[in-house]
Amino acid sequence: MSDSAAATAGRGRYSQRVSWLLTSVVMTLLLVITVLAIAAAASSQLKPLEPIARHGMTVGQVCTGVVVLGAVIGLLKGHDPDELWISVGYGVAALGVPVMLLNRQPDASGEPVEPPHLYVVAVAAFVAMVLVLRLQQTW
Repeated sequence: MSDSAAATAGRGRYSQRVSWLLTSVVMTLLLVITVLAIAAAASSQLKPLEPIARHGMTVGQVCTGVVVLGAVIGLLKGHDPDELWISVGYGVAALGVPVMLLNRQPDASGEPVEPPHLYVVAVAAFVAMVLVLRLQQTW
């Protein structure tokens, strides 16, 4: 193997490790948010965790966006996953499903609506975690 081929192969392995590392960190964050949201919803003693879970979900959505952006950049650089459209679907779903679950529109009278229940936040975080994992696995 030539030096340039070895360097290219080394970068590919490094890139995959970094990608798995980033994905693992994001998945761990989303799992922690899931647990915090369930704990805050289930126990009145843990109710002070509610703002942490809600703000954490916002951070989780941004981190999910970073993972998906990394996948898009990889595609633009020429990466060819085995199933392109499945990878694209996981990326779109990882970004879209939490947004659909967590964004609530005001009613017809224009009154502001209360934020989604913490169990919905937990479901959104868990679904995002699974979709980020599946996106990485198809990569």
